[in-house]
Amino acid sequence: MEHAGTMPKSLYQNWQFAIEINGFDVALFKKASLPKTEFDETTFSPGGSMFDQKVAGRAKFEDVNLEKGIFQDGSDEAARDWVKKIVDVNAGVSKLPSDYMRDVDLVQYDRTGSETRRWTLHGAWIKSLEYDELDGSSSENTLEKLVITYQYWT
Repeated sequence: MEHAGTMPKSLYQNWQFAIEINGFDVALFKKASLPKTEFDETTFSPGGSMFDQKVAGRAKFEDVNLEKGIFQDGSDEAARDWVKKIVDVNAGVSKLPSDYMRDVDLVQYDRTGSETRRWTLHGAWIKSLEYDELDGSSSENTLEKLVITYQYWT
């Protein structure tokens, strides 16, 4: 019972976060997945060894899913503008993928509002943009759903 009086440790809370993307209103983001890294497994059998040797191969970074609200006044067109930049590059209007690639920051805060963790997605772009279905029986807000792909994260 010597630990009976110790305080519990603080854990990260899922609701204390912000998404920082140039041109987007931070307050509109409702939900976000965090980066996931996976490595290919490379095996080889050296002469004289009874067991395969394993090493990490190429890294893969899973897409991040974001959900955000949309202003009725049309002042939040950042996602549509970003998609237009991608279309312009693919159509030859703009020249390079770097014209649409951005850094995206996912930031987590503690209970006092101080930043505790930050993930930066480098060379990110919108892989897909989707909107909620219209439903006359619902009173929910319409959400914009973005799938962000990226080169790597730090």
